[in-house]
Amino acid sequence: MIVLDRKKEDLVELFSEEAIQKRIAEIAKQINADYPSDEPMCVICVLKGAVLFACDLIKHIDKETHFEFIKLESYGNSQSSSGEVKSVSMALPNLNSKNVLVVEDIVDTGLTAKFLLDYIQMHFQPKMLKLVALLNKKCARVHDIKVDYYGFEIDNKFVVGYGLDYMGYYRNLPYIGYFPQ
Repeated sequence: MIVLDRKKEDLVELFSEEAIQKRIAEIAKQINADYPSDEPMCVICVLKGAVLFACDLIKHIDKETHFEFIKLESYGNSQSSSGEVKSVSMALPNLNSKNVLVVEDIVDTGLTAKFLLDYIQMHFQPKMLKLVALLNKKCARVHDIKVDYYGFEIDNKFVVGYGLDYMGYYRNLPYIGYFPQ
Protein backbone atom coordinates (compact mmCIF):
# COMPACT_ATOMS: atom_id res chain seq x y z
CA MET A 1 0.00 0.00 0.00
CA ILE A 2 1.26 3.46 -0.94
CA VAL A 3 1.43 6.01 1.82
CA LEU A 4 1.20 9.47 0.31
CA ASP A 5 3.40 12.16 1.78
CA ARG A 6 0.99 14.78 0.47
CA LYS A 7 -2.54 14.98 1.83
CA LYS A 8 -5.67 16.40 0.21
CA GLU A 9 -6.31 18.68 3.19
CA ASP A 10 -2.94 20.38 2.55
CA LEU A 11 -3.94 21.45 -0.97
CA VAL A 12 -4.42 25.10 -1.79
CA GLU A 13 -7.12 25.62 -4.40
CA LEU A 14 -5.77 27.37 -7.50
CA PHE A 15 -8.74 27.10 -9.89
CA SER A 16 -12.27 26.27 -8.75
CA GLU A 17 -14.56 23.83 -10.52
CA GLU A 18 -16.69 26.79 -11.64
CA ALA A 19 -13.71 28.71 -13.05
CA ILE A 20 -12.53 25.62 -14.94
CA GLN A 21 -15.93 24.98 -16.49
CA LYS A 22 -16.35 28.63 -17.46
CA ARG A 23 -12.94 28.70 -19.13
CA ILE A 24 -13.61 25.43 -20.98
CA ALA A 25 -16.75 26.94 -22.53
CA GLU A 26 -14.72 29.98 -23.62
CA ILE A 27 -12.01 27.81 -25.19
CA ALA A 28 -14.62 25.74 -27.04
CA LYS A 29 -16.12 28.93 -28.44
CA GLN A 30 -12.70 29.86 -29.86
CA ILE A 31 -12.22 26.37 -31.30
CA ASN A 32 -15.67 26.39 -32.87
CA ALA A 33 -14.84 29.71 -34.55
CA ASP A 34 -11.43 28.55 -35.83
CA TYR A 35 -12.27 25.10 -37.19
CA PRO A 36 -14.39 24.84 -40.35
CA SER A 37 -18.04 24.48 -39.37
CA ASP A 38 -18.92 22.06 -42.16
CA GLU A 39 -15.99 19.66 -41.64
CA PRO A 40 -15.55 16.98 -38.98
CA MET A 41 -12.64 17.11 -36.59
CA CYS A 42 -10.56 14.53 -34.78
CA VAL A 43 -9.94 15.24 -31.11
CA ILE A 44 -6.97 13.35 -29.65
CA CYS A 45 -6.92 13.13 -25.85
CA VAL A 46 -3.57 12.45 -24.17
CA LEU A 47 -4.26 10.02 -21.33
CA LYS A 48 -4.54 9.97 -18.43
CA GLY A 49 -4.34 13.58 -17.33
CA ALA A 50 -6.37 15.24 -20.09
CA VAL A 51 -9.38 12.92 -19.97
CA LEU A 52 -11.62 15.07 -17.76
CA PHE A 53 -10.72 18.22 -19.66
CA ALA A 54 -11.23 16.56 -23.06
CA CYS A 55 -14.60 15.09 -22.09
CA ASP A 56 -15.87 18.44 -20.82
CA LEU A 57 -14.41 20.30 -23.81
CA ILE A 58 -16.03 18.15 -26.51
CA LYS A 59 -19.46 18.72 -24.94
CA HIS A 60 -19.12 22.30 -26.21
CA ILE A 61 -17.73 21.49 -29.66
CA ASP A 62 -20.45 22.03 -32.24
CA LYS A 63 -18.89 19.95 -35.01
CA GLU A 64 -18.99 16.32 -35.97
CA THR A 65 -16.24 14.97 -33.74
CA HIS A 66 -14.19 11.78 -33.80
CA PHE A 67 -12.66 11.17 -30.36
CA GLU A 68 -9.36 9.29 -29.99
CA PHE A 69 -7.20 8.45 -26.98
CA ILE A 70 -3.46 7.94 -26.77
CA LYS A 71 -1.24 7.31 -23.80
CA LEU A 72 2.18 8.85 -23.38
CA GLU A 73 4.38 9.07 -20.29
CA SER A 74 7.12 11.48 -19.30
CA TYR A 75 6.66 11.76 -15.54
CA GLY A 76 6.40 8.30 -14.02
CA ASN A 77 5.87 8.69 -10.26
CA SER A 78 7.72 11.95 -9.78
CA GLN A 79 6.92 15.65 -9.80
CA SER A 80 9.25 16.45 -12.68
CA SER A 81 9.61 15.24 -16.23
CA SER A 82 11.97 12.35 -16.82
CA GLY A 83 13.14 14.12 -19.98
CA GLU A 84 11.98 11.20 -22.09
CA VAL A 85 8.59 10.47 -23.63
CA LYS A 86 7.41 6.87 -23.73
CA SER A 87 4.64 5.88 -26.10
CA VAL A 88 2.42 3.50 -24.16
CA SER A 89 -0.46 3.39 -26.66
CA MET A 90 -0.53 5.48 -29.79
CA ALA A 91 -2.89 3.81 -32.24
CA LEU A 92 -4.34 6.58 -34.37
CA PRO A 93 -6.65 6.51 -37.37
CA ASN A 94 -5.58 8.01 -40.68
CA LEU A 95 -5.29 11.74 -40.02
CA ASN A 96 -4.43 12.75 -43.58
CA SER A 97 -6.42 15.83 -44.64
CA LYS A 98 -8.22 15.87 -41.27
CA ASN A 99 -8.79 18.74 -38.86
CA VAL A 100 -7.03 17.59 -35.69
CA LEU A 101 -7.10 18.97 -32.15
CA VAL A 102 -4.67 17.52 -29.59
CA VAL A 103 -5.88 17.87 -25.98
CA GLU A 104 -3.32 18.01 -23.16
CA ASP A 105 -3.82 18.57 -19.45
CA ILE A 106 -0.68 20.69 -19.02
CA VAL A 107 2.16 21.85 -21.23
CA ASP A 108 5.20 22.56 -19.12
CA THR A 109 8.57 21.56 -20.64
CA GLY A 110 6.82 20.99 -23.97
CA LEU A 111 8.48 17.60 -24.36
CA THR A 112 5.31 15.51 -24.63
CA ALA A 113 3.50 18.01 -26.85
CA LYS A 114 6.50 18.31 -29.18
CA PHE A 115 6.82 14.53 -29.39
CA LEU A 116 3.15 14.09 -30.28
CA LEU A 117 2.85 17.00 -32.72
CA ASP A 118 6.07 15.93 -34.48
CA TYR A 119 4.79 12.35 -34.66
CA ILE A 120 1.49 13.42 -36.23
CA GLN A 121 3.22 15.69 -38.74
CA MET A 122 5.78 12.99 -39.61
CA HIS A 123 3.23 10.20 -40.17
CA PHE A 124 0.24 12.15 -41.50
CA GLN A 125 -0.58 15.32 -43.35
CA PRO A 126 -3.43 16.82 -41.32
CA LYS A 127 -5.33 19.68 -42.88
CA MET A 128 -5.27 21.55 -39.56
CA LEU A 129 -3.37 20.62 -36.40
CA LYS A 130 -3.78 22.59 -33.18
CA LEU A 131 -2.97 22.04 -29.52
CA VAL A 132 -5.18 22.86 -26.55
CA ALA A 133 -4.06 22.53 -22.94
CA LEU A 134 -5.93 23.24 -19.76
CA LEU A 135 -2.75 24.59 -18.17
CA ASN A 136 0.15 26.39 -19.80
CA LYS A 137 3.32 26.51 -17.69
CA LYS A 138 5.50 28.72 -19.91
CA CYS A 139 8.06 29.24 -17.15
CA ALA A 140 9.07 25.56 -17.41
CA ARG A 141 9.26 25.45 -21.21
CA VAL A 142 12.32 23.72 -22.67
CA HIS A 143 10.91 23.10 -26.17
CA ASP A 144 9.42 25.87 -28.25
CA ILE A 145 5.82 24.72 -28.47
CA LYS A 146 2.87 26.84 -29.51
CA VAL A 147 -0.18 26.17 -27.39
CA ASP A 148 -3.00 27.38 -29.61
CA TYR A 149 -5.61 27.42 -26.84
CA TYR A 150 -5.22 27.15 -23.09
CA GLY A 151 -7.30 27.54 -20.02
CA PHE A 152 -4.92 29.08 -17.53
CA GLU A 153 -1.28 30.08 -17.39
CA ILE A 154 0.44 28.95 -14.20
CA ASP A 155 3.77 29.56 -12.56
CA ASN A 156 6.12 26.84 -11.39
CA LYS A 157 3.77 24.96 -9.06
CA PHE A 158 3.16 21.22 -9.01
CA VAL A 159 -0.60 20.98 -9.49
CA VAL A 160 -3.12 18.20 -8.99
CA GLY A 161 -6.82 17.72 -9.50
CA TYR A 162 -9.16 17.69 -12.47
CA GLY A 163 -7.19 14.89 -14.12
CA LEU A 164 -3.73 15.88 -12.89
CA ASP A 165 -2.21 13.51 -10.39
CA TYR A 166 0.38 12.91 -7.74
CA MET A 167 1.51 9.25 -7.88
CA GLY A 168 -1.83 8.35 -9.49
CA TYR A 169 -3.96 10.09 -6.85
CA TYR A 170 -6.06 13.29 -6.77
CA ARG A 171 -7.18 13.09 -10.44
CA ASN A 172 -10.80 12.95 -9.27
CA LEU A 173 -10.81 16.36 -7.59
CA PRO A 174 -13.18 18.76 -9.38
CA TYR A 175 -10.77 21.67 -8.88
CA ILE A 176 -7.03 22.24 -9.42
CA GLY A 177 -4.81 22.81 -6.43
CA TYR A 178 -1.20 22.76 -5.36
CA PHE A 179 0.76 21.73 -2.31
CA PRO A 180 2.53 24.72 -0.68
CA GLN A 181 6.27 24.36 -0.17
